[in-house]
Amino acid sequence: MSDSSFSRRTLLQGALASTGVIWSRTMNAESFLFPAAEMDKVQDEVDIREWSFEEAQKYWTAMKNPVAHVGVPGCEWQTGVYWDGSLLCGPTLQRGEIYVHPLMAEEAAPLGNNLLHLSIGYGDPMRFVDRKGTGSPFIRRSLEGGRLPIPSVETQDGSLIWKETAFAHVAGRKMQEASMRPNRNDIPVTHVQFRVKNTGAKTENGHLWFYFGDTSQTKLITEIGAELDQPLAHRFEPPFGWIQDKVRYIFPSPKKGELRWHDAGPPLEGIANAVEKLIEWNVGLAPGEEAQLTLLLPYGLIDRTSAEKILGFDSAAVHQEVSQFWSSLLQGPGRIETPEGWMNDYLAAVPGQMAQQVGYRHLHKLWMYKTSPNWYEDYYPANAATALAAFDLRGLTHISRPVLQSFVDFQTDEPGILGKDRRPDAPRDDLRRPTADLGEGFATHPGLLGNFGGWTANSSLMCHGAELKTLASHYRRTRDESWLGKGPGSPLQTMLDACDWVSAQRRRTMREEKGKKVRHWGLLPAASAHDWLSGNAVFNDSWCIYGMIETVRMLREINHPRAEEMAKELKAYRDCLRDRYNEARDLARPVPVPGGGTIPYVPRDVYELDWQKVDWTYANYGPVRAGGQGAFDPNDPLVEQALRFLDVGMPKDGKQTFFWRHYVEQETMWPMYEVFLQRDELDRFFEFFFHNFTAAIHHEFRVGCEARDGIPSCAPGEGERWKTVRNMFVNEHGGYDGSQQSLWLLQAIPRSWLKAGGRLGVREMGTDFGGHVDLEVEVAPNGNSVAVHGRLDLVLLPAEIRMRLRSGSGRRLTSVEINGRKMQAVGKDSVLLPPEKKQEYRIVARFD
Repeated sequence: MSDSSFSRRTLLQGALASTGVIWSRTMNAESFLFPAAEMDKVQDEVDIREWSFEEAQKYWTAMKNPVAHVGVPGCEWQTGVYWDGSLLCGPTLQRGEIYVHPLMAEEAAPLGNNLLHLSIGYGDPMRFVDRKGTGSPFIRRSLEGGRLPIPSVETQDGSLIWKETAFAHVAGRKMQEASMRPNRNDIPVTHVQFRVKNTGAKTENGHLWFYFGDTSQTKLITEIGAELDQPLAHRFEPPFGWIQDKVRYIFPSPKKGELRWHDAGPPLEGIANAVEKLIEWNVGLAPGEEAQLTLLLPYGLIDRTSAEKILGFDSAAVHQEVSQFWSSLLQGPGRIETPEGWMNDYLAAVPGQMAQQVGYRHLHKLWMYKTSPNWYEDYYPANAATALAAFDLRGLTHISRPVLQSFVDFQTDEPGILGKDRRPDAPRDDLRRPTADLGEGFATHPGLLGNFGGWTANSSLMCHGAELKTLASHYRRTRDESWLGKGPGSPLQTMLDACDWVSAQRRRTMREEKGKKVRHWGLLPAASAHDWLSGNAVFNDSWCIYGMIETVRMLREINHPRAEEMAKELKAYRDCLRDRYNEARDLARPVPVPGGGTIPYVPRDVYELDWQKVDWTYANYGPVRAGGQGAFDPNDPLVEQALRFLDVGMPKDGKQTFFWRHYVEQETMWPMYEVFLQRDELDRFFEFFFHNFTAAIHHEFRVGCEARDGIPSCAPGEGERWKTVRNMFVNEHGGYDGSQQSLWLLQAIPRSWLKAGGRLGVREMGTDFGGHVDLEVEVAPNGNSVAVHGRLDLVLLPAEIRMRLRSGSGRRLTSVEINGRKMQAVGKDSVLLPPEKKQEYRIVARFD
C-alpha cells in the first residue's frame, strides 16, 4: 500500500460520509450508472484490510451464459459451444449481418450457407434444460484438464448423466502441421462426443434430440430469442445430413441405440413456434451402463467424397491428438503459479483460448487476432495489438508474428474514415463544435497503422498507437534483429514512419483562431475514439504517446541515429497534452461533492467541459488511462483528480451516482490495472484485481467476456488479464519519457497468497529487457519468513532491480538476506538487487 493511500482514503471517506457508501464502492458492472442508495453499506476499513477472492465473491453473483470456442490456430473459423451444449457455427457477425458485409461474404462464400445454431434437447417429451441461460443446477461445464480448449457440458436428466465434449481439427491434417499454416481449401471439423450413463437402479431409455436451426433468433451470441431459429432445410439419410446436394453434418452409426428422424415434435414450454426436422438418439441403458454417440460438424457445406473421408476418422484418436497438441502448447515458457487452483487453470488456458482466435483471411492476405469469434469477425486492430503481449511473453511468437506482419503490410497513407464522425446523429453538448465539423482532418501522409480497409470495424487513433506500441515491444522482448530489419517494408521503418505520421498530423492543429490558440493546439486532429465517440479525446493522444514512448526506448536501445530526435518530439507531445488538459480542467465545471464543496473535473476531451453532458459508457477513457500508459506521469495531479472524480461520483437526479463498482467497468474486457501498478497503489489494485477476476470471468469455461454475461472471449480481455497477473510478479516500471525502465519483482503479491506454507512463482517469464525471469516463492510453515529463489537472464540491464517482500499477515519486514549476506531494506518492504543482467539469488525475508 503506497504512502498516499491513507490521505486518499481519509479524503474519500469524508466526502462520502453522507452517502452511506464505503470509500471505493463504485460502478455497478450491470448498469452504466449506479445510485448511492443501492451501493454496499459502510464498513470500517479494518473489516477488509486487503481484498481477497473470498471477500470479493460476496459482492457478485456468478455469470450464467458462458460460451467456449473450439478451433485451430490460424484457421479463420471457430465453433461456439454454449452454456447448455448448443453449438453455433457462423460467422454471424453481429446480428447476422454476414451477407451485408461484402468482404466477409466474399471470404465466407466457399462455406455455402454455413450458419447453424444446433440446439440440444433431452428426455421424453423433449425439453431444453437451460436454453435461455438461467443458471440451471442440472448443468455443469468444464475444460479438459481444467485448462485445455476442449469444453464439456454435463447435463443431468433424471438418473441419466449426459456429457458432451467438443474439439476441432482440420480434416486430413495433423494439428501440429495445420496450426498457423492455413490453406484456403482446409475443412475445419468439430467433433462432438456425447456420452450417457445410467446412474439409477433400473433400466432407462435415454433420449437425445438435435434441432438444426439457422441463426435467425441468435441476435447476440449470449442471447437467444423466445422462438427457435428457423429449421434448416435439411434431410437425414444416415449417416449424412444433407442440404440440397451438400453434406452439412455426419452421424457415424452408434454402437448402441438408434437415430430417428422426426418431421415435427410436440409443443415446447416457453417456445413460441413449432419444432420441425428433429433427429433423436434413442438408447436403452441398464443400471450403470454407458453409451456414446459422435456428431461430426464440418464448417461449411461439403461434397460427398469429402464427407466420406471425414466419416472414416477415428474420433477417439483425433481427440487424443488434439489434446496432446494443446497440452504441449500450454506447457511452454511464461507459466504462472499461484495458490488459487482455478486461477492457475485460467492463466494456463488463456493462450489456448487466444490462439483459436488468430485467423488468416485468404482473399486479402490478412492475419488478424479476432475480437470474438462468430460475433466480432471484422477487425478491431487495437484489441488485437493489446492482447498479443500474452503470446510474446510466453514465447509463442510463432502465433503473434503473422499478426504483427499484417500491421506492417497494411500500413498506409490513407486516413480512410479516421476523421469522420462515427455517429453524426449523436447528441453533443453546446460547448463542442458542430457535429459536421470534426476539425482539421488528417493529411494523406505515409505511416498510418490500423486502417485495414473494409475489414476495419473502427478506424481509430487508438489502433495506430496500440500497433506501434506492440511492434516496439515485440522487438524489445525478443531482441530479434533479423525480424526488426531496416529499410522500406521492415518493422523498424514501419515504426519510424508511424511516429513521423503522428508528428505531421499534430502540426495541423498548431494554429490560432481570432488570435488565440485553438483549445486542442498541438494535439491530434479530432477522430474516432471508440464505437461512437469522436472528438479531441485524451484517449486518442495517450495511445499514440504510449506507442511513441516504447518506440523511443527501443530506438535508444539499438543506438538508432534518430533516437534523440524522436525523444525530443515525444517530450514536446507529452508536455503539450498536459498543458491542454490543465487548461481544460480549469475551464470545466467543478463537481459538487456530498457534504459541500467541489472537486475539479478533468475532462476526457478538451471540448467536453460539463460532466453532466457526457456519455459515460466508458469511464476510463480519459486521464486515468493516460496515467497508466505514461502519457501523463501516473502521479500527475490530473490523474489523481480524475481518480478522485470517479471514486466520489457525481450527482444525478438528486442522488450520488457512480461509474464503476470496485473498479469493474461496464466493458470488463479492458481491465484498468496499469495505472494502479504504476502509481504503486496496492489498495486500489487489489480491489480492482479480485473484483474483476471474480466478476468478469466464467470460471467453468475459464473465459472472460466483453461485459457481464456478454460477448465471450472478447479481446483484449484474456491477454490483458493474463498480463495483469504476470505484472504482479514481473513488472517493467517507469521510463515514461522513453528512458530505460526499472524491473520490479513481486510488486503486488496479495497477502491472501502468502499464507503459511504457500508456494507461488513464475517460470521462464519473458521481459521487455529481453531474456526471462524465474521466481520461486515459498512461505515458511509458521509464516514468519519468505524464501525466494530467483534467476535473471536478461539481455539489457534495467535502470534498477527491486523486489517487494510482503508477509501474509501484514507484519513488518525486519531483515533480508541475499545469498547469505544481510541487506538493507528500501522503504517498508522492498530490497534493491544487484545491478546485474545475469544472476541467481536466494533471498530470505523475516517478519516481526
